[in-house]
Amino acid sequence: MKKNLLYLSLAGLLALSGCAGQKQLNSSYTYKTECLGAGFDGSQTVIAYSDKRNREDAIEEAKKVAIREILFSGLREGKPDCDVKPILNEANAYANHEEYFNRFFTSAYKTFVLFIEERAGQKAKQQQRLKNVAQSTGYVLKISRPALQQKMIADGILTN
Repeated sequence: MKKNLLYLSLAGLLALSGCAGQKQLNSSYTYKTECLGAGFDGSQTVIAYSDKRNREDAIEEAKKVAIREILFSGLREGKPDCDVKPILNEANAYANHEEYFNRFFTSAYKTFVLFIEERAGQKAKQQQRLKNVAQSTGYVLKISRPALQQKMIADGILTN
């Protein structure tokens, strides 16, 4: 009888320890830029994420990430209103024109993106109770896709 009680309590203890919550989440997860909608002028409203602590740096990083995705990989997340195809279809476009894009992403990209608002990222909401976890914040941006495409044509990166 005592053995059965001991085995039962041990099994119950093991079952309860297996139900404990997750202690640490993977902080290296990156959010993909999502489409929030498309304007009549061809512009796209997107939400891009950054985990930088300095607000100005985070906004600039989010702008660069959004432009990169529209140029090279296209927007596959979010509403289907946005044009999902990338502007540059060329394989290895960044590597083939690396010097151009290094210059472009220092300041020229700023004319094609407008900061609208800041939103707390889903990751930040889910992980408020955990310590030492990188928090992502979403930034709503409006990107002028037609103007960006015309710039790539004018600079000889994209051919008509």
